[in-house]
Amino acid sequence: MTFLSRDVAEAVRIGLEAVDGRNLEILSSTIGRQLLERGLVDEIHLHIAPVPPGDGIRLFDNPGGVPVRLELLNGDHHSAVADVRYRPVAPG
Repeated sequence: MTFLSRDVAEAVRIGLEAVDGRNLEILSSTIGRQLLERGLVDEIHLHIAPVPPGDGIRLFDNPGGVPVRLELLNGDHHSAVADVRYRPVAPG
């Protein structure tokens, strides 16, 4: 694992070079939101597992930000855990 301290777009450029054509996975909703805002996300894979309700942060929380529309890429699963994939849809 490598940690970078720089602009997220530059970090993605470095990460894409490092993975050499493979998937670059971002595991932070805060950084993921910044990348969505810059148009640097190809797909979003969510692994959703039921948990008891409680306090926490919202996924990709951005109060006052512009909503990002998503297109569902795979069907639903008939289990307690769902894995879904989305692609950002260009505004307009």
